[in-house]
Parts: sequence; structure tokens; C-alpha cells
Amino acid sequence: MMLKLIGSSLIILSSLLIGYSKTLKLREQLRIINLFINFFSFAKADILTTRLTLYEILNSFKLKGFSTHASILEYYYKHIGMTFSEVKNVYQLDENIHQLILNLFDSIGYSSISEIDRILDEGIRELREYYEVHREKCNKNSKMFTLLGFFCGVSICILLL
Repeated sequence: MMLKLIGSSLIILSSLLIGYSKTLKLREQLRIINLFINFFSFAKADILTTRLTLYEILNSFKLKGFSTHASILEYYYKHIGMTFSEVKNVYQLDENIHQLILNLFDSIGYSSISEIDRILDEGIRELREYYEVHREKCNKNSKMFTLLGFFCGVSICILLL
């Protein structure tokens, strides 16, 4: 009897953790979108005020050792020299967000200063809209994933007993 109780609690706990890991994935995507909003805002300011190139901006982040911006560097360096279909969506973001981020990197690298200002304003606005949509989705689905994991574990235990 004690063995069944321990097994049942382990099954419920593991399924609960699976649901919670889905919630953590949604939160991580929110964090990454927010990180890109911040990065492109700072990049815009650097480009307009000091006329830095994208390469110089990325190197300044790299040299300053911003650990939070390592994901931006990773995303960008996977993009260099590849077509859109070849770039791996490393954070499993929505396809529209993924394409927007790659387009923003391209626009910074290949556009004039006035175009960069306009393109980054529009891109940051779109990223903020995606952030709000994903935040609502995360708030709505986080409890559901955890409860779904719990009830799946309970139902598996009932079936096994």
C-alpha cells in the first residue's frame, strides 16, 4: 500500500512539473521578447546619437559582459550569412516575431540613419504589441497548464490503481 502511495505521488508530481515547465517556457518567451524590445531601443539610441554601427553595438554588449544580452548575440550571429529559412528559431518564438527580429537586424545593418529610425520605431511598436498578446496568453494559460498536469497525473494514478 505504501509503495502505491509513493508511486502515485511521484506520478502526480512529475505530471505537475511537466505542466509547470510549459508555463516556464511561456515566461521565457516573454522575457526574450522584452529583451529584444530593450536591445532595439538602446541600439536605436546608439545609432542616432553616436552613429555606431550594428557591429560596434553588438561588440559593446559583448565587451561589457552583459549576460542577459548573450541571447541577442547568439540570435544575431546565427543570422549572419544565412537565409531566413536557414536561421534556427533558437527560442521557439512565434514565426512572425522571429521574422520581425531578423528583419530588424537586417535594417540596422543595411539602411540609412533616417530609415533605421523609422524602421526601428515601427519594429519596437510591433514587438510591444506581441509582448502584450503573449503576456495575456501567458497569464491565461499558466494556471491551465499546471492544473492540466495535475489532473493528468491524478487520472493516470486512478487508471493504474
